[in-house]
Amino acid sequence: MIEPIHLTAYNLVIGIITAVGVLYFLFLKPTVVEYHQFLFVTIAGLLVFLIGGPIVELLVPELLHWLHGIASLLVILGLYNPVKNKIRRDAWADVLLREPSQVREPEDWMLPVDDTILGLFHSTDLVLTPSIIAYNTGYSRDEVNRRLVELEKRGFVNKIERGKYQITALGRQYFDGSVSHSLRNQLRHLCRLVLKS
Repeated sequence: MIEPIHLTAYNLVIGIITAVGVLYFLFLKPTVVEYHQFLFVTIAGLLVFLIGGPIVELLVPELLHWLHGIASLLVILGLYNPVKNKIRRDAWADVLLREPSQVREPEDWMLPVDDTILGLFHSTDLVLTPSIIAYNTGYSRDEVNRRLVELEKRGFVNKIERGKYQITALGRQYFDGSVSHSLRNQLRHLCRLVLKS
């Protein structure tokens, strides 16, 4: 049978070897900078467990479980934030990449076709005709015409000349999600006043 002192010495040697390897990866290998502090807390917990455990077992064995608890807490705290933040960031990325309109706040009068039309204008930044828009979006030309009239009336697109439209600054801001609902109402009211005069 192996004596407890030899087992503790063995655990200490293994802990030191592991600690050297972990510190090598922490300081000499490139890591994601934003996770560096959390990685440091996690590794501190591992080092307390691997090196502090055998030392405390030799000197004050009744505190060994407390030490293991503190080490576990450090590991959990170090791992919790990167995992939590990654999940949160991935969830937002999924929403933004899958369907950007879910992030924007559409007006009460808007239909899904409006978002599609503004998206096409936003991606090309060209003057487009209803036929081109209908061809590229899959909506009928009549529906595109009706929605363009509404979008023009609300200040999201401008009619350049007969049958040719271009997105406005308000339309770009809406599509980027950088204009609030109340600001859109104020800008729309201002557009109406300018058009009436």
